[in-house]
Amino acid sequence: MDNDETICRLSEPNLSSLNQNIEQGGYDVAQLIDRIIRDPATPREDVMVMPTHIVTRQSTDIYANGDQHIAEVLKYIHENIREKISVDELVALVPLSRRLLETRFKKSMGTSIYDYIIQTRIEKVAQFLCEGMSVSEAALELGFSDIKNLSRMFRQLRGMTPSEYRRHVLHPER
Repeated sequence: MDNDETICRLSEPNLSSLNQNIEQGGYDVAQLIDRIIRDPATPREDVMVMPTHIVTRQSTDIYANGDQHIAEVLKYIHENIREKISVDELVALVPLSRRLLETRFKKSMGTSIYDYIIQTRIEKVAQFLCEGMSVSEAALELGFSDIKNLSRMFRQLRGMTPSEYRRHVLHPER
């Protein structure tokens, strides 16, 4: 759907889609056209517009989970991702022991609660970077007090530092 807001929101359920860096793609095409005008012998090339992040809507609703307790925990995590969330805090939400909650969460989501929280926070940082925020602004927005720690976690999950990722997404030609 090319993340067309109207189409995605009018569908039932609302469709999730990939957000693409279309504006950067437009600049890349304009640069190619300029090179061709200046030198008609310039080789033609494809301009790739790479997706930046997933825009989640109802069609991929993570809360649509067969386990209502896991759905409640997921909802809490996503609604409070800007805050520091502890596993003990999540255990207090549901009538399950810590061990049972961790076991059911891992079975349902394929990862531990702690790792899921980290992955979700890093995904949110990546989204903010795609939207043009600086690394320090994204860190502040999500309550990271240590940018070095954020960079280390981001690199582990994304294979590059937040600054490299931001440059790659906003200026792929560099």
